[in-house]
Amino acid sequence: MPKRLLVQLGKRGQLTLPAEVRRALGLKPGDALAVRLEEGRVVLEPAVVLPVEIYDEERIREFEDAARLSPEEAERIRKRWNL
Repeated sequence: MPKRLLVQLGKRGQLTLPAEVRRALGLKPGDALAVRLEEGRVVLEPAVVLPVEIYDEERIREFEDAARLSPEEAERIRKRWNL
């Protein structure tokens, strides 16, 4: 692959990465890229994006219920930690 390829910025600030660049990096449509400025240059790097779950009140209550200790569990912890 050549060291430099010319791409043109579109009206909405978009650019298209040449196919050989996408192939070399294993990029597919929908992949995320991290963008940063480095010494006056734009640097793009493949990024990992993890899904985010937004919890509703019911889901929060499920977490709270699961986190509660039974009296027996609490007693075992007190004994183990000499409390």
